[in-house]
Amino acid sequence: MSSAVVLRRPSLPTFALFLTLTAAYWFVLASLVAQWADDPNYAHGFFVVPMALALAWRRRSAWALTPSRPDARGLVLLTVAGVMYLAAILAAELFTMRCSLVLALAAVVWTVEGSARARIMRFPLFFLLAMIPIPYVFYYRLTFPLQLESSRLAAGVLSAMGMPLVRAGNVIHLEGYSLEVVSACSGLRSIMTLGTMALFISDFLGINAAMRAAFLVLVIPIAMLANVARLILTAGLAALEGPQAAESFLHELSGIVVFVVGLSAIAACGKGLQWTARARR
Repeated sequence: MSSAVVLRRPSLPTFALFLTLTAAYWFVLASLVAQWADDPNYAHGFFVVPMALALAWRRRSAWALTPSRPDARGLVLLTVAGVMYLAAILAAELFTMRCSLVLALAAVVWTVEGSARARIMRFPLFFLLAMIPIPYVFYYRLTFPLQLESSRLAAGVLSAMGMPLVRAGNVIHLEGYSLEVVSACSGLRSIMTLGTMALFISDFLGINAAMRAAFLVLVIPIAMLANVARLILTAGLAALEGPQAAESFLHELSGIVVFVVGLSAIAACGKGLQWTARARR
């Protein structure tokens, strides 16, 4: 005897709940899109929602085979999300508002579809956190040490290549050109973007939680090395073609090339971990 789960259309209460949630968080959604558009550090946010939907689509079979059992316990989580949202409004704090949005979505899935289906979608829901920009107070606390480290590594490589230079903090003085490692070149943007991609890729690797954590940690040195490589390329362009070349479209092109190389390195590490996991099994 076989049984099949029929996907039901959203009921009127369910539709009303999602409509209310959208109305309540409309300002949060609008502010997110505006920041993605205005701040290049978080432009990857535009891709997070489609990627989360792709992760959810991968789980469609498990979702269809799991019966829907509405669970009132999800309302407790929805209440927590609501309290976070109201507290964040009073404190004028966007980060907590945005986190409460993801929590509220998880609560709605739990309430409407039940705990079993909520567990199936927990990773796609967790992935949505990647679309939330970190507070600027933490961003600038992280960028300055990364600026110094990136400039130190780049200066070390350039010096080993025989290029005369003097480093003063995050500024590398070359012959006829000074290369300043600004916050945008600190490497944090690469870490966040490549980290989002690595988190997405990790779902396809079939590795355990420990290997997945190791995979995500590998993003930091890979992103740092990619950023240092871009600084070295910029210095090389300035030395060979003059300061104008270092600030032309070649600088942006080098950023794209280095990002692709970094992403390829992450994919290669993922395949290596996947091979290791299969070999151990």
